[in-house]
Formats: sequence, C-alpha cells, structure tokens
Amino acid sequence: TWVKRRGAGFTLLETVLATLIGSLVLAAAMSLFVAMSRAERTMARASRHMEEMAMSQQILRKSFMTMVLAGQDSLARQMSEFEQDGELTEDELVQLPRPRLLLEFDTASSIAVMRTNALLDGVRVLDPAGYGMGPQRLEITLPDKPVPESMRLFPSAWTSAPADDLVRVFDPSGVEKPENETGLRGCFELRPDGARERLMEGYGLVPARGLEPTPLLPAARRPPDGWTLWWRPVYGQEYRVRQQGVAFDIDRQPGLLAEAVPLIRGVRLMRWVAFAAEENPDDPDAPVIVERWPEYAGTTVEDIPGYMEVEIETTSGAYASWAFELGWSLADEYFGEDTAPPDDEEETTPDGQQPPPEQLNQLGGQS
Repeated sequence: TWVKRRGAGFTLLETVLATLIGSLVLAAAMSLFVAMSRAERTMARASRHMEEMAMSQQILRKSFMTMVLAGQDSLARQMSEFEQDGELTEDELVQLPRPRLLLEFDTASSIAVMRTNALLDGVRVLDPAGYGMGPQRLEITLPDKPVPESMRLFPSAWTSAPADDLVRVFDPSGVEKPENETGLRGCFELRPDGARERLMEGYGLVPARGLEPTPLLPAARRPPDGWTLWWRPVYGQEYRVRQQGVAFDIDRQPGLLAEAVPLIRGVRLMRWVAFAAEENPDDPDAPVIVERWPEYAGTTVEDIPGYMEVEIETTSGAYASWAFELGWSLADEYFGEDTAPPDDEEETTPDGQQPPPEQLNQLGGQS
C-alpha cells in the first residue's frame, strides 16, 4: 500500500522566528522614519531661525543707522526754560524729551505671569539676558517703521467680531503719538513664545473667517520653545506713563499691541550691550575707558554710544553676535497746544515763529 505524504510546512519555532524578525525589521524601519522626520523638523526649525535672524539683522541695522536724535541746542534750551531755580522738579522732568535711545530691563508684570504659564506647560523659560534681571528692551526713535506693514501679526482684517470698545482701541489710526515727539518711537522687546498671541486671542483678536490664504497662529497652539523678539511702536499713553517713571505693562493694552510684529521665535539668549566711553571726572587727562553697558540712555549726538552689540542664540543652536554702527538725523522737538494734520502743520517755536532753517530736521552723521 502507498502512504500519502503531507507537504512540507513551517514548524512553530520557524513561525515565531519569522514573526520576530519581521517585527524587528518593521521596528527598525519605523525608527528610521521617525528619526528622519525628527531630523527634518530640527533642520526646518534651524533654517527658520536662521532666516528670521538674517531678516532681524537687517531690521536692526536699518534702525541703528536711521535714528532720529534731538539737537543739543534744542535740549539745552528746553532745560534752561525749566531750570529757573537751578534744579528740576518731577513735573518739569516729565516735560523734558524722553531719551531717543533707551536700553533698559523690562519690568512689565505680565512677563512673570507668562513665564509661570510656560512652566505649567512643562517648559522653563530662562532669563534671556543672563543678568538675573529679566529680559532687556530697547526703545529707539526712527523716521519710520523699520518693518514692512505686511509683517503685522494682527492686521485689521483679522479682527473677528470683538467688542465695540475694543474695535475703537484696536484701530491704530485713532492712536496718536505725543505732540512733542518727532519721528516714530518704537521698541524691541522679548516675550515667551506664543504668550502674546494667546493674549490677543483672549481679547477677541482672532483670524476672521473667509480669508485667503487662511491665516495661522501656530505659536499660540503649542508650548513655548523660548522667547520671541518683537518690534512695536510706542504711542502716547505709554509714552506719558513711562516718562513719569511708572512701570507700564503693554500686554494689558490690546489696542497698543495692534501693530506689534514678531521677528524671531525660539530665542534662548539675547543680550544687548551699549559700548560707550567713560571719562574720569577726577582726571580729565586720563585715557578714556570704553565700558559695556546693559542699560543706557541717550538723546543727543553727544551722549549716544559708539556702537551697539547684540548677542543672540536660538533653541536650535543658531548663534550670532552683531555689532552695529550708529547713524542719525537731527530733529528738534517743539511743544504746542494744538496738533494740526501732518500735511498742514508747520513747525513753530513756542512764540509762534518758524524756527531757523538750520535747526529744522538736520541731517546727522554716523559713529
């Protein structure tokens, strides 16, 4: 009799080994794909940081080369008008021009709240300047905005049904700058990533529907990666409050944030330094020593620094140290009771006469 033989098959051990090897190959492939995706995201973030840094370098260079300073004669004349008794009172100090270049530590109370919120998200946002006093802010007066209007994060078309009072405050055309200010005053400042975007959304300033292309606010959707460098104009209310030496929290004034522009996100370190010479008052013949100043104030050509240095590092590892020369034009400040439209207004002295031509918006120089 013939015995029917079965075909050869896999044993249980062979099946288990094949499954195990297949799982290892699949896991290795998945790990490779995940690693490639992570590397791609890291490279994309580093590329974005490098692009933002290059753009910000150009904006900073333009800002430092086109400063609007006050004339020394104009400042001396204004001080002489107030110094009747040999000293200035607090009310008289407020009426003097605010420094045209002001480097200081930012004392806004909202920064601590934003850092606490970041800590709740599991991210510890460190002191970017490294002095243990929080981030620095640079206030500077320019002839015009250093960033294009298209870079505004919250243009008017994005406003989606906010309250009527917020619309009135949000409209930048209704925000006037100080009557005694010539040029446009603005500042560079740091806030934790996404904090200001979340704040604006909380006030009702969100992308409107039906816009093409659809605007996105990715920074408000994820935990902070570091700090964001912003530029924004400084208008009348903030000017007057700061001029009185009172801390001003811009993040509690949504209308004054309408023209804020984010420049660099993911900043780990950002340190401003003003290089200026300091003479020895006890020995005028002694060599002048150049000092590094984390805080500085200057109004005229005689008291601005020789140059400014910015050291910046992002969370992706991009690092740069920039030194900027300073260029300026001179524009005297004149005080008046009424403010005429810019096209019809003529500069006058306090007695109503036009100032001498040589004192009007003189071209400056470069340090």
